[in-house]
Amino acid sequence: MEIAGPTQAILFVTNESDKSTDFAMRLHDQKANEIIRQVPYSTTKLLVAKTDAQKFTFVVNRSKWKVDVPTLQQRNAMILFDGQSRPKVIYDSQRYQKAATPILTNNKQTGTSQKALKYDAKLFFDSITAIPFKPSRQYAEAIISRSSLPIYSNQKKGKYDGTYISQTFTGDNLEKPSGMMTTTYQQGKELSANNLSNGVNFYTKYFYNKWGLIDSIQQLQNSQWTSSTIYQYLPHAILITDPERRSASIYHVNDQYQLVREESIHFVYQRKHWVDYRYNENGQLIEEVSGLNDAIENRRQYYYDNPQASNFSSWQVFDATGKCTAESKITVQGNESTYLFYRDGTLEMKIVSKELGDYQYESTVFDKQNKITSKTIQIKKSSSSSQ
Repeated sequence: MEIAGPTQAILFVTNESDKSTDFAMRLHDQKANEIIRQVPYSTTKLLVAKTDAQKFTFVVNRSKWKVDVPTLQQRNAMILFDGQSRPKVIYDSQRYQKAATPILTNNKQTGTSQKALKYDAKLFFDSITAIPFKPSRQYAEAIISRSSLPIYSNQKKGKYDGTYISQTFTGDNLEKPSGMMTTTYQQGKELSANNLSNGVNFYTKYFYNKWGLIDSIQQLQNSQWTSSTIYQYLPHAILITDPERRSASIYHVNDQYQLVREESIHFVYQRKHWVDYRYNENGQLIEEVSGLNDAIENRRQYYYDNPQASNFSSWQVFDATGKCTAESKITVQGNESTYLFYRDGTLEMKIVSKELGDYQYESTVFDKQNKITSKTIQIKKSSSSSQ
């Protein structure tokens, strides 16, 4: 791992060749977690993480310092890098907090001063550029395997393969489709999506790097280019921007590559939408808190039938005052799933989805009077053999 100033770092490492006592290791983890909780996700100015990386290079202007974990004097250590001078290696876990405080305090002060500048696009992108990082195969595999990341939710861990046609029927006439989506996958990667609706053709093309991470997404309307998004990967974040860089979306991930914070910054309108994600000890998503700028707008809580469940069985949304404004309950029987949506305690909508095998399905939407308002059918057309 290479880290260059002005980015600062607080890294917790383990020398596996040293077989010190379990007590020392547990104390190291305890003190490390205390600091990590103070900075729950990394930023472009500060990287805080436990890492299994074994070789580090720290750069300030033309000066470089290397730290090889297998040569450290003890099993556990904290590496401090202030972005200005030689990194420090701290072995005594009881000194972690005191030694890290200057960097933690400096970043709090930096955050305060930057707040006065509001959302400065040049400052933001300059700080991103200052982080030299190239994704590895291991990094890519970890990112992609976390299907909770929105940009990879369609990869389904490589199970989708081929061309799927999804037709939607709405209104009183459920015989003639109102829209049709044709999506092509290759070993889980979404290659293209063609959406024909009301005579308008929306086409989306996905581009990937050699490790399977998305490089960019291009969008066209009736064969005319309309927009594109560019993806950049950082040690603990994924950055998504438009070519003009008028806005940016950032997905922050923790050491387990779980999504912990999502930010959407619009530099022209000077606003930031954000969502914080929290997980339980089983890795299940249990809460989302979202807001605009400094204000919390709502909170969503997720519930599961058992500690091993990969999908939640219900959720509730609470407004800023703590009032429950919406909820959903999900039941599964065989290949059929039923979703009930309530608003202010009243049933608003029901969706019944039937799995038809090979990721084909039929989904029917009912209104509060139990009348069918739309139906979507997805079928597989053919296999995908090339990108």
